[in-house]
Amino acid sequence: MKSELLEKLIGSETKAELLMYFHDYPDTTDTIEGIAEKIHRKPQEIEHDISDLVELGLLQEVRVISFNKARDREIQGEISKRLISPNMFEEQSPGLLRDLTGVAIVDSLLPDGYPSSSAVLVMGDSSTGKTTLIIQMVVEALKKGRDVVFATLDDFPDSVRESIKLMGLDPKGFEVEGRRKLVFIDCYSFLVGVKSLEQYSEDPQRLSDLSIVISKALSEAHDSGNVLLALDSLTTLIQRSGVRPSFDFLHTLVAKIRSCKASCVTSLSRKAFHPAIIAAIQDKVDGVIEMKAEDSPGGLSRYVRIPKMRGARHTTAWTAYDRDPSHGLVLPSQNAP
Repeated sequence: MKSELLEKLIGSETKAELLMYFHDYPDTTDTIEGIAEKIHRKPQEIEHDISDLVELGLLQEVRVISFNKARDREIQGEISKRLISPNMFEEQSPGLLRDLTGVAIVDSLLPDGYPSSSAVLVMGDSSTGKTTLIIQMVVEALKKGRDVVFATLDDFPDSVRESIKLMGLDPKGFEVEGRRKLVFIDCYSFLVGVKSLEQYSEDPQRLSDLSIVISKALSEAHDSGNVLLALDSLTTLIQRSGVRPSFDFLHTLVAKIRSCKASCVTSLSRKAFHPAIIAAIQDKVDGVIEMKAEDSPGGLSRYVRIPKMRGARHTTAWTAYDRDPSHGLVLPSQNAP
């Protein structure tokens, strides 16, 4: 039923665009011609998908098209319930190899560790520290002797190097020719029109070429079965390349990760897309680390949980954490003054 619902909601690129448009402008009431103009499509290109969303009850059609916010909330709630594991013991696989991330707050939510060959999505609001967590996981992986391939879409590789160094690890020691453990794929330079100096670089809008470059970087690692691929962020990839092409890319990437028994961690802004799109992305990965930030009398409070992790016990309850650029995400009692 979940797959059927998601297919009805985002079965085409135009449906995804319509959902994103109404998610951003929920009070819109317009004609098909007006909506088509807003999303830069021809009326005949969206007419069929508009009819599908009307049949689903998400859009109401009288003489103009309007977004049914009440039905949208119902669908969001239905999707959310289906995505969260009913308990932390679901889907255990006794024979599956597991490993600790080295990040205390995450490991506290995964009592037996997480599957060592898996694709994990770090999802959250702004200011929650998604990138900080990914860099922290990269630092811990390097400390354990793992190879790391880092695809940057939101910042220059040198900025990532500085963040790694701030966490107490000098990246230069892991980038020595002949025994290289840390490799960057620079996608950000293409987005800002700067020539990259990295060994690997690719335009993230050319997804087939990016997939080839990632495969090459993974295959050249010293131990292809002990590699962590970090991709920051999936948000930028989708916004630049479109929803359906990015879904196809992610599907291929996850299959590639599983076949070579590597691991992957990527990030996604929870508020950037309609919940149906978020749900479809979560459905493709093995695990989800979800983060949120809330205003409190003492300032901004941050919480993390693991709503999904195939093959491992996990805690779905929200757990408080602090963020420190030099330590990453830490348990509140561990935060340095």
